[in-house]
Amino acid sequence: MIKKEMIVGLLFPGDMGLAIAEVLLKNNFRVITAGEGRSQKTADRIKKSEIEDLVSLQKVVDASDIILSVNSPDKSVEIAEQISSCLSDHHAKKIFVDLNSNTPESATRIDHIFAAKNAVHINGAVLGASKDMEKDSVIVLSGKERKYILDLFDGIFNTKDAGENIESASAYKLLFSLVNKGINAVFFEAITAAAHYGIVDELMTSLQSYLPGTFKDLEKTTPTYITHIERRMHEMQGLSNMQKSQGLPSSISSATAETFELVNRSEIFKNAESTTVKETFQLFKILKLNSK
Repeated sequence: MIKKEMIVGLLFPGDMGLAIAEVLLKNNFRVITAGEGRSQKTADRIKKSEIEDLVSLQKVVDASDIILSVNSPDKSVEIAEQISSCLSDHHAKKIFVDLNSNTPESATRIDHIFAAKNAVHINGAVLGASKDMEKDSVIVLSGKERKYILDLFDGIFNTKDAGENIESASAYKLLFSLVNKGINAVFFEAITAAAHYGIVDELMTSLQSYLPGTFKDLEKTTPTYITHIERRMHEMQGLSNMQKSQGLPSSISSATAETFELVNRSEIFKNAESTTVKETFQLFKILKLNSK
């Protein structure tokens, strides 16, 4: 039975963080955050939501039963260090859950940070989009104390137990992402070449006709690259590094990261908006102009 006043410190309310907060609030959790030093966009999100802004990180750490870090992977270690600096002896066994889709290396580093403060670290990742958080997305968790959060979130979120190894949730998410993002990279590379030859519309029509199932799946993911291409590039670079460090094949993850880097560098997504696969692919026509 969930304690009515279970307090979750959420750092920070971006798209995914806000989606998670909304589900928690619906289920009688109290959600707090630290708005100090955050962007105006984040400040606006906090004001429009039922999340309580305690302003300072120290106040959030003091008041929280559980702290959820929901940010980009490149900020996860920094956030962990900031939280650790707020911990003292009376915070022993404070529960910290990282949902930032880290590399296994970062997950291990964060684990050491909290072990030094006698705090509990549970590694995690979210599979799926923020708009599908309650229905289709899955929270993957790993670490020795994962069962506590798995039980707490049971019936609230879709969860997956990745086992006791702290790195496992990270590896799970990255390998799942390889398939998902690899497919997008294949299409991005094909459409880039189609733009060069002036056949974007023709190729799209054929792909949709001959691969209707794949094209339908892309509707969920491809438009989101307009705002998240850089994050996904770093994610695939992290996966490639992980595979190489373990002596595993990494050619597809490396190529996926390279393709995303090319698209990101081209800035075709800058200030763009898209709600469909076709609208996103239309933006690649600019690449033809830039290549001349």
